[in-house]
Amino acid sequence: MCDKEKDRQIAHLEKLREDIRDEIKKRIGQRDSYSMQLTIALGAIMAIAFAPKGYREVLIAAPFVLIYYIALILYSYEIHRFAAEYLRDKIEHELARLCGTLEEIEWETYYKAEDKVIGIRSLFFLAILIILSSISMGHLWFIRKSIDLDIPLWVLWVAYMVTPKIKTKNRPK
Repeated sequence: MCDKEKDRQIAHLEKLREDIRDEIKKRIGQRDSYSMQLTIALGAIMAIAFAPKGYREVLIAAPFVLIYYIALILYSYEIHRFAAEYLRDKIEHELARLCGTLEEIEWETYYKAEDKVIGIRSLFFLAILIILSSISMGHLWFIRKSIDLDIPLWVLWVAYMVTPKIKTKNRPK
């Protein structure tokens, strides 16, 4: 392969790497934004529910807010994982070959070699989903004697239990 062709391939791969790293950075920022929005939404629900003349029934919205934002966060992690895998296994591998450098010094390859895990906080978000949904539904269950929530609570409980868990497929490594 001539030097001109090799330089063209390297430039193309460098552009792809730059685009993918930019996408990964956007996903990280996106998750931070979703986390803040989730916190604000749950704070608003709690403020309304536990105000002196609060409307406790609003707690019924908490599981829906949790499911919505946590699904967005987990999907963002999945796109991040996919982009990092593509960068590591395709782009960095080919760049190292073309440049005659060690593949181990490329960022995503090094990150994986150090046993760093993308999405370590995803378990935290799943735990928050289960814990806060259970607490809000449990609280409504115990106060239901003063309000008529039997049917909505049963519907929500069944919907929550039969909803597939938000877990993406495991791809072979």
